[in-house]
Amino acid sequence: MINSLTHSALDIRWMTEATWFHSDDASVVRAGVLLLEAAFRSTQPATLPGDPLILSRLSGLSANVWTEKGRSVLQGFDEVEGGAWRHRAMAELFDAVNDRFGGQIQELVGSSVLASLAVEEFPLVGEIKPAGRSKGKRALAKDFQFNDALLKKAEAAGYITDEHKAWLLEKFKDFATSSTRLYSNWDATARNFFSSSITQRDFLTCFGYWPRDSRARLTPAQGERAPVRSGPQSFESAALNGSKSSVDRVLAKRFGTQNEVQDAEAKPVTRPAPGGFPPRGFGFSRGAGAPGAAA
Repeated sequence: MINSLTHSALDIRWMTEATWFHSDDASVVRAGVLLLEAAFRSTQPATLPGDPLILSRLSGLSANVWTEKGRSVLQGFDEVEGGAWRHRAMAELFDAVNDRFGGQIQELVGSSVLASLAVEEFPLVGEIKPAGRSKGKRALAKDFQFNDALLKKAEAAGYITDEHKAWLLEKFKDFATSSTRLYSNWDATARNFFSSSITQRDFLTCFGYWPRDSRARLTPAQGERAPVRSGPQSFESAALNGSKSSVDRVLAKRFGTQNEVQDAEAKPVTRPAPGGFPPRGFGFSRGAGAPGAAA
């Protein structure tokens, strides 16, 4: 087939120089183009069958119209042995190409057919592209658990109790499955997750203190108070400190500063009591000492 050899386009002159191309009847113009295309695709290069019925079907004309105008549409074709019609210029092109490149073209066609039947042995493409960066990445296993190395890393980050570790594992699995994340090294991802500011803030919301304060809060040194940071658990301390400050301000306003209260002496009340009875107890004037102070 000529189209299997070169896939050359039809020469425009085969149409423009034909009488049927300039016909006022559009069906005749279309018939001439269809016959050229049929000859180009024929199993016998540049050849059409001689049966008038087949020719009318190939041209898209009815049998009656073909009988009337078939000869004009076949302009450029010569009748050959056996009654077939062969396009003169197209056949000359085929013969010239076949004489010069026929051997190479036949070899190319044959190798292409063989390669299509055994793609693995005869690849049609060049070098296989290297796998992308997604190769080796996988989802988190459903039965994933922290190994000993990760547990030590978690403890160093402040997740020291069993409750902390269970919470951390659940959060990590939620992180891995929320968007179907794929990683090649889940242990490294877990280590980054431990130190993430988002993870630590979630821990603060759940437990009321930062992971870095876990050891100090849960195992405070003897005689030392665990550091208290702002959060839900610091309200009681803040209330006690505020109350103490308020008491100190009231005492300082009424009796003076704390040093003045400690150094002042207790004095009896000189104001006569109702009924003539001596006063019981002591009164303090501004700057007086606290009860029980040494005279």
